[in-house]
Amino acid sequence: MDPRVATFLDELGKQETIKPLPVRDRIVSLLDEVEQEQDRVALLQAFHAIMGLAVRSLEAQGNDATELKNAILSDRRFFAIQEATLDGHNVDPPTLDRVVTREIEAGRMEPDNFSDLANSGASVLGSSIPVPAKRGFFQRLFGSDVGE
Repeated sequence: MDPRVATFLDELGKQETIKPLPVRDRIVSLLDEVEQEQDRVALLQAFHAIMGLAVRSLEAQGNDATELKNAILSDRRFFAIQEATLDGHNVDPPTLDRVVTREIEAGRMEPDNFSDLANSGASVLGSSIPVPAKRGFFQRLFGSDVGE
């Protein structure tokens, strides 16, 4: 596990009171920095737990948590898109579908229009990862094209 993620989770576990907004901001920052899926999943689990506590706390106080739930849903969608953006600019549809499916199976997201779009994008558009050109017979034999 990335040491930054391990440190964050350790510190989070030691806090007596947790303020959801600063925790959310730190998770967003770390998600932008880490590259391994296991680190992202650990951070998404923490996000899910902390935001779930915030929603339940609001509701227990008799407050409407609809706006917070909508913000959390937007964050989750952003996190999925961020993870599926492989080259820094383009979203890879099969990766987005895989990430959304993983999050649904883990109970951190619900099937909805977004998951339907992710699935449709993967099946219709396919991957946006550039495929290197195959080397032809002469390239393999001589190391370059004939006539170059």
